[in-house]
Amino acid sequence: MILNDHDHPFVLVGKYALKWMGVPVYTANIALQIINIPVRTSQMRSICHTLAQSGEWLEVDESSILGLVMMSECGEHRSVRQFKRHDDRWYICLYSKDTYHLTVDNEKVQVPHPINFNLAVVGSGFHPNRTNWRVKPYLIMDQNVKFVWGEPVTFPVFIPSIPEFFNLSLNCMRGPTYQDDDTYHISQIDIHNLARYLVLDLPTQ
Repeated sequence: MILNDHDHPFVLVGKYALKWMGVPVYTANIALQIINIPVRTSQMRSICHTLAQSGEWLEVDESSILGLVMMSECGEHRSVRQFKRHDDRWYICLYSKDTYHLTVDNEKVQVPHPINFNLAVVGSGFHPNRTNWRVKPYLIMDQNVKFVWGEPVTFPVFIPSIPEFFNLSLNCMRGPTYQDDDTYHISQIDIHNLARYLVLDLPTQ
């Protein structure tokens, strides 16, 4: 794993992270899988170079990825890089701190796999109604529920903790220029979904 070789954690953000937070996120193009990964700004160039040299990934322009929601660039340097796997199905978007406003060294939670097909909350304290098993999402420790498919991954996978992600979204919405920043609108939707599906105002949370 290239990130492991760079001593860099694999941290998910975007829809696949939200699904591990119990938020249902759907895509119009189920054949297109886009994984969003924040990367330390200091390591962005080296990681991108290694990906391009691996033979598994080809760097592409965002205009070639249908349905990709881009965040606004901050500064004059290029802070978002996109790669397509050789099978033409999987894409990864690497975001530097300048774009996603999140550092990979912030508080995070380990999850079993980058992809899950049953909604799960990895933080049990945030489940909206743990006393009623009929209320989804599931908890990661629930028995007889299959969350992932395929072979197990050989590297640790993380997502931001729910409080960390919520604070990140709030921070992205602050500032006098928020109306001109795509980050604001994406973060606003994320906060709305977290509040809708996890409630987030219960005494147990």
